[in-house]
Formats: sequence, C-alpha cells, structure tokens
Amino acid sequence: MAAKCPSCGHTLKLWDFKAECPKCGANIPNHQWEKRLSDDADFAEHAFAKFHYKFGNFKSAVAGSKLRVARLVLTFVPLLALLLPLYSFKLNLPFYQGEETVSFLNFVLNYLLKTDIGSVIALMGGEVLGKAATMVVIACVLLLLAVVFGVLNFFVLLLAGIKLKYKFNIILNVLATICWGVASVFFVQFTSACTALGGGIITECSLGIGFIVGCALFIVNVVMNVVVGKTLKKQMEEQPSLEQFVENEIAEIRAGNMK
Repeated sequence: MAAKCPSCGHTLKLWDFKAECPKCGANIPNHQWEKRLSDDADFAEHAFAKFHYKFGNFKSAVAGSKLRVARLVLTFVPLLALLLPLYSFKLNLPFYQGEETVSFLNFVLNYLLKTDIGSVIALMGGEVLGKAATMVVIACVLLLLAVVFGVLNFFVLLLAGIKLKYKFNIILNVLATICWGVASVFFVQFTSACTALGGGIITECSLGIGFIVGCALFIVNVVMNVVVGKTLKKQMEEQPSLEQFVENEIAEIRAGNMK
C-alpha cells in the first residue's frame, strides 16, 4: 500500500525521499506532532486506567479476603487424593502372588506410561476380557478428566478474577466431582467383570479411600466457589463499570498533574 502525505493526501512515490511533501510542502515526519503526542498520552492514560481496574479486580478476587484466599488454596487440595489408594486387588499368577494398591500417581507412573495403547484397544474388543478391559479403561479416562478439570480450575480462577467471574469454576468442580465419582462405579463394574471370569487371577478387589476423599474435596471447592461467588457478584454490582472507572481515573490523573 502506497504511503500518502498526511496533510494533502498526495500519494508518495519511491523517489519522494525528502521530508517535505512534493505537492503541498508539509513536513511529513513532524506533521501535527503535538496532536500525535497528545493522542499517545491519552492512549497511555486509558491503558494504565484499564490495567489498574483489571489488576484491582484480580487482586481482590484472588486475595481480597480470608475466604477468597481459602478458595485459592483449596484449588490445590484435591491433589492430595492423587496420592491416596483408589483401588486394591490381589493377583494370583503362576509366578507372582500379592496385593496391589493403586493410587492415581502410581497408576500414571507404573501403568499408563508403560501401556501399549494398541494392545489395550485390542483387549477391549476381545470376547473374554473385553468387558473388564472396557470398564477399567473408561474408569481411567474419567479419572484423567477429573484431574484435567481440577488443574483448569486453578488457571480459570486466576483469569476469571480479572472480571470477578466465578461460574465456570463451579462448573469445572462439578464436572471433576462427577468424573471422579462415576469412575468408582466403573471400577465396581470392572470388579464384577473380573469375578465373572473366574480362574481366581484377580481376587479381593475393593475401592480405596481416594475416591471418597477426592469427591469430598471437589465438593468443598464447589461450595467455596458458590459462597465466594456471591461476594464477587455483589462487588461487581457495587463498583463502577470499566468505562466509568477509566473516566474517573483519568480525571484524577489530570487533576493531579494540574496541581
């Protein structure tokens, strides 16, 4: 796109390298420099005022009261459930017999990272072990989703704080609670499928305390976001809008400069 003279609109050619416009003689680099300087100052004032408004909201939403600080801390608490036993069973193999206790952490480290996905999919389609494999895969996927929702809850809490929002945090914690709880149902189905197989390869299957603790902690997060959400909603109704805040902030800045 060809450059034009800001004064008369004359289209400049490649050989028009002088500072003055060849048609009207206006100095192009210094054309209306006072107005451009004033526009830059206005832009800087607006940008600072908007940042002040959003940072104030963020600081208030995250650490504006003891209750809000507690909400932030509680976003990490469900991670404790990752260390607790979720499932235990006994293996009776020709060369190995013993009890296995699975938490989410050792499930990821000892099973998920070492598992051939293709073999698992093939096992799910089998006639003998297909049902049991399908139940345990669905349960594991639900556990992973619950953890993802829990991690997202932390980042969403920070981002939503800029606008004093909270509803998406409630949704994420509800989804995490559902996934974590429903996973236990599929583990029960897995146990039933293993029992139906017979042979005594997997025996004495039972759910661990990790499911109860995980659900309880996610529910606590739901309640905490609902309680804090009411205070955020009230604050949002009482405080000025972004446009009003910017106007007031700029007026105060200019009044201070005049003094």
